[in-house]
Amino acid sequence: MKDMEREVKRLLRRLGIDGTYVGFLFTSFGVAKVVEDPELLTHISKGLYVEIASHFHVSPGSAERNIRTIKQLVGKRGEPEFLEEVFGGLRPEKLSNTEFIRALTNYLLETEEES
Repeated sequence: MKDMEREVKRLLRRLGIDGTYVGFLFTSFGVAKVVEDPELLTHISKGLYVEIASHFHVSPGSAERNIRTIKQLVGKRGEPEFLEEVFGGLRPEKLSNTEFIRALTNYLLETEEES
């Protein structure tokens, strides 16, 4: 999982986000968990947010809010061509957190397969 977390952090940096945001850690941990167990996205509030909250000792609401902040920042800071590559023409800030995390997960898995 640590290798995947490292890859997620690299991806987030390419999308214009740095580690100064709490959501940076929540998102990188969350995407790595979803790679391991995609079912966590089925009921994100009772699955992934609880996993993140437990790991970082915060509330599930805090996990959701901080990931939403990252999603908004990606939409503002990301290079248009790279956003297109990762999100396929969809604006990240318009996606639900579930869709956002799924898009990041899918991108990482697809690029891993190509390697």
